[in-house]
Amino acid sequence: MEAVKSVNLVKMYRGKETVKALKGVNISIEKGELFTLLGPNGAGKTTFLRIISTQLLPTSGEAYVLGFNVLDEAEEVREHIAVVPQDVATYSNFTPWEYCYYFSLLRGMTKQKAKEMSEKALKSVELWELRNRTCVTLSGGEKKRAIIAAALSSDAEVLMLDEPTSGLDAIARRKVWTVLREMVEKGKTILLTTHIMEEAEIISDRLAIINKGELIAQGAVEKIKSLTKEKFRVMVEGSHKVLEKFTNNHSSVRFGSKRVIYVDNGDEAIELIRKALKNGLKAEASPITLEDVFVKLVGRVEFNES
Repeated sequence: MEAVKSVNLVKMYRGKETVKALKGVNISIEKGELFTLLGPNGAGKTTFLRIISTQLLPTSGEAYVLGFNVLDEAEEVREHIAVVPQDVATYSNFTPWEYCYYFSLLRGMTKQKAKEMSEKALKSVELWELRNRTCVTLSGGEKKRAIIAAALSSDAEVLMLDEPTSGLDAIARRKVWTVLREMVEKGKTILLTTHIMEEAEIISDRLAIINKGELIAQGAVEKIKSLTKEKFRVMVEGSHKVLEKFTNNHSSVRFGSKRVIYVDNGDEAIELIRKALKNGLKAEASPITLEDVFVKLVGRVEFNES
């Protein structure tokens, strides 16, 4: 039985214009995996998560969490999930400890277990020393971590996190990544949304790319990266007139004085670097990134942009 499953999920917002936020999305998430919904702003990621977490009714289709139907068995679904919304705000006079402790009590824990889980969650996001400070005195990143800690302290089987690291600095973001991976190793299932490519590539077991309400691709990171024939990228910096002499046959994207050139294999990458260096240009090669593939699949920027 899957932890989360959607079948032909459709959501339409009706107003002056009808907006189809989800267009028959089919996603299956196994128990004990970290699954990421990746997409640009407005792609439908948050809409999907809100339906799965029983906060929003679908227009049509079906969705299940641990076998429970999100429409007919919403109460059962809520007993097994914890959610961190995208733009959640903290109560100024609450402390991180109060967020974790009272949230745990509301889920039916004993006082002793609530204390244990709250301490563990706050330490995992490095807020233990700040546990008794009111949120009004915390930084934006610390407030976000307090909300994440509250979800972690719930001991829910399925965690649903909507852009949990948005607004966090690089250090805090990586700490959250570590905590999430540890939760998965302990058997928890995590569904998160993000538009941060590095985040999706590093921590996901599998992911789905959504664009304009449509499911573009689904699978492990390496499977997604295999959807383009280009396997390497060469970053070259220097005169574009010189570049054009030996890059006309390759897909590329220009960023000011730099150009990223995409090639099919390592031999082509080495040859391209050799030519670039011979012509007095700076060059370096690396395997193609998830961001490169994402951009091509979503179609925001074509590889052959001049």
